[in-house]
Formats: sequence, structure tokens, C-alpha cells
Amino acid sequence: MTDISAVGDSALRQVGAAPLLPADPGRIGPYVPLGLLGSGGMGRVYLARHADDSPGLAAVKVIRPEYAEGPDFRRRFEREAAVHGRVRTPRAPHLIGTGFDDTLLWMATEYLPGLGLSDALRECGPMQPAGVWRLVAELGEALSALTASGVVHRDLKPSNVILSPRGAHVIDFGISFAADSSAITTTGNRVGTPAYMAPEYLREGRCDAVSDVFSLGCTLVYAATGHAPFGDGTGVDVMHRVAFEAPDAEVMAELAQTDPALAALLSACLDKDPAGRPTPRQLTDAATAAGHGRAAHWQEPLASRLLDRQQGCAALEGVSVRQGGHLRTPTAPVLSPVAAPASAGNGRRRRSLLTVAAGVAVGAVAVGAFLLTRPGLDSPAAAAPTSVGSSSAAPASSRPSVSASPSGKADGKKDSEDKGQKGTGGVSSGEPGSTPSATATRAGDSTGTGGGSSTAPTPTATVTKTTAPPATPAWISGCTYYSGTELTDYGDTGQRVVQVQCMLTKRGYSVGGSGVDGEFGKDTQSAVKQFQSAKGLEVDGQVGPNTWAALRSST
Repeated sequence: MTDISAVGDSALRQVGAAPLLPADPGRIGPYVPLGLLGSGGMGRVYLARHADDSPGLAAVKVIRPEYAEGPDFRRRFEREAAVHGRVRTPRAPHLIGTGFDDTLLWMATEYLPGLGLSDALRECGPMQPAGVWRLVAELGEALSALTASGVVHRDLKPSNVILSPRGAHVIDFGISFAADSSAITTTGNRVGTPAYMAPEYLREGRCDAVSDVFSLGCTLVYAATGHAPFGDGTGVDVMHRVAFEAPDAEVMAELAQTDPALAALLSACLDKDPAGRPTPRQLTDAATAAGHGRAAHWQEPLASRLLDRQQGCAALEGVSVRQGGHLRTPTAPVLSPVAAPASAGNGRRRRSLLTVAAGVAVGAVAVGAFLLTRPGLDSPAAAAPTSVGSSSAAPASSRPSVSASPSGKADGKKDSEDKGQKGTGGVSSGEPGSTPSATATRAGDSTGTGGGSSTAPTPTATVTKTTAPPATPAWISGCTYYSGTELTDYGDTGQRVVQVQCMLTKRGYSVGGSGVDGEFGKDTQSAVKQFQSAKGLEVDGQVGPNTWAALRSST
């Protein structure tokens, strides 16, 4: 087996996982967690391997105990597992286990070493027509398999499509239902992501396999242009456009300029009349006919990113269960530079080791940036599912997604703090050298310096005794998930929201009973307004450049 010291945090970063925390479970059914892939309001998703060291990695979804013990929630969870278990296709991860151990309700699927489509677009830009044709073929195969299994997905969107070296895959069957059974919602409820819902579902509550084709069409337009065809967000304006209006003319014109045949096919997918849409089989046939224009490999730099994830996955597969414990972030006492040396020489050596441990531990926490979300990316296509209608619908946040990511803003939406201009944004790498890690290392170095003569102490020793380095505020040291300034406000989800909520919470503001869940709701908006008022900023509940700067300030 590979020595874990040779794998370390780099392999976890490669596959998009964070080191485990002391509070994370040491075992989940027959699986041993290696890292954290993501978390949400109702649970976490772990990257894990079999406890008996058999080959392969798994993505294991674990529900919080307070929900897992509720009989109604358990029935919904079991329903999701049953629906997922019916789907057998290379275009969806296989369900490989589920169970209830003590207070741990869990579900395991095979781990796909890839990127969510929304992540891929944010990092690599819109896909070329050849790549979109490949999506048409492979996602058409996925829908054909779902149809053959009698399953309707109901939440097909960019964040629920994974791109791997093996191709495209559909994930997350949390609100799917079997065509031969009743849906999880009641009359008047709509569960899903409005920008990608089918019009007949919004208007009448009717959803079937052809509705999934409409959602796929929206997803493919987004893949080709970077824009959802009916606009972004979760508001009633988006739902009205989806239900009654034509797709955005500029977006479709952009698509037609690059590939007229592709534009015509996707326009047919977006037909308001379900009878006018192609079937999944017709999608794959159209892609076959356009075979000369289909990509055999993903475009760069996407191909390199996927290869990197695959290599990280291979490295972690070499980590035995016995070694896996070394992937866990050390507990807080390890960060303390104080030791009780048996001798002067041993004391210096122990202090040096603790100094290194302090830097590594804090750096590992920073590395965990995007795992605390589903995933997160600044894409307008990855809004979390919402319930439209009465409040009795099953909560959409009950399904922590491996590739969840924040929603962006609709074109033309103004940031009141920067007069319409948005920052470029980005995700903190979390590598040593970032502010939290550097601070911890400097503190450890100064504490660990014990040399110098009695008459002329070294400068380092003098600084250690007379000038303590300023403490790094908790909202800076513990909330490094997003480093940009993009406008973030009510209705957004994902990584940017996690950063906002974390900083507000560390500063003493309440973001609601769900805590840091990556969902910008009314409680988070209220906390933002309170913070803005306290800092003398414009009180609008939106987090633009000025509010970002104030949140990240050391005061």
C-alpha cells in the first residue's frame, strides 16, 4: 500500500475532498472515510473506501442524526435509495450500499473522479460544440436508461451532471420518483430548480421522461453558452419565463452562430409542448449523425483537470484503512506549541515538531475550502432545488450533493455597492502561504526559538518575549472558502454563501437554526443587514465588494 505521508493533503485536494475532522465518524457501515466531499443542512458526503481494503472508492452520504431518527425522513431517504437502485447505466454512479447504524443513516454510491458541469464551466469556460455533442449523446443515453428503469429524475441541471474521464454522468436522485409509484410531493408543490424545470411541471405539476428532456435541453444550452436559456435564479420571474415565454433570443442566437444543427436540436428540446420534444433515443441518434463533430476527448484544460482528479483517486486507492487515520485533521491540542520536555534537547525537538504540526493542521483546514459546500462554484446554473408551492413539500436541502455549487446572478442584476461591476472571484487554494497558514507557522516558529546568549538574545527571541503576534480573528482563520467579491444575496447557494455565513457566525451574528448550510435565506439576509448597519454600510442585505471587505477585515 502507498505510504499516506507520500499521499497527504495533495491527493485529497486532487479529488476535491478535505481532511477529516476529529468529529467525523471513523466508520460508516462497511466503509472508512478518507475525506469530506461536501456538506449541507441535513448531512455530509464522505469519500471512503471499503473497511476490508477491497478496491474502489465510494461517496457516502450521511444524514444528521436529528433527521435520521425521524420515520418520515427515513422513508424519504429509503425511497431515494430504492429509486437510485433501479438505475443501471454507466451514465450514473451505481448505488452500492445503504444502511442505518446507530444514529448514522447512510447511502453509498461509487465515486466518480470528475467535475460537476457547473464547476467545469466556471474553471474552463463554455464547452465547444464538439464537447456539447458528446454531452447530447451520453446524457441522452442516461435518460434512455432512466426511462427504461421507469425513473423520472426531475432535477436535471448542470450541478447534477458529472464529467469524468469516462464521460458524462447523471447524479442525485433525491427528488426523483418511479413512474409506477406516487411522487414525494403533494398537490400544489413543485420541487426542483426553477431555471431547469419543465413548463408543464410548473403549470400543471405533471412531470415525466419528456420533462427530463426539457431540463436536459436547458443544461446543454448552459454548457454551450454559460447561460441558462430562461435566466438564472429561483424567482417567480424565472418560473414565468420557463412556463410561458420563449428562450432568451441572444443566448440562442449565440448558440446558432457556433453550430446551427446543435441550436436546432436544443430548441426542440425546449419546446413548450412536450409532444414537440425529441425522445432520449432521438438525442443519441442525432449525436451519432453528427459524429464527425463529436469530441472523442474533453477539451483542454478540462481534460487535464479530470486526469488530475483520476490520478488523485488512484493515489487514495493505495491508502490502506490502517493508514487512513492519518488523513484526519489533528485535534486542537496539537496546535499548542507548549510541551513539557524531558530534557532541553527533547523539548526543542518536540516544540519544532509541534510548530510544523500547527502549520500543517491550519493549512489543512484552509485546504478544506470548497468541501464545506457541495461543491462549490460560482455558476448560475447550480442553484439548489427549491420547493415551489406549499410548505409541506419535502425539504430540498435534505440531499447534500457531491457537486452542489452556488447560483450566480441573472444578467444585468446590479450590485448596489459597486454600481453593477462584479469581482472576478476565486477559491482560496488553502495551500501553505495563505494568511491563516502563514500566521500559524510564524507563531510556531517564534515560540519554538529557544537559542541566544544571555547577554545578547537573538532578535527572534526578543520578539517572542516582548511582542506577541496579533491574534488572527476566527472569521479569517476559520472561514477561508472563497476569496472573490461577486455579488451574493438572497436565494444564492454554495461556496460564497458558506463564506458569508461562516464569517457572520464567527462574528456573533445568527444565520438561523440550520447554521452554515450554504443557503442564503431570510435569516442570513437579516444577519447581513445587521452587520452592514453596525459597520455603517448601505443596509441592503446584499454582499458586494464593500461588505466582503468589511467581513474580511480584522476588526
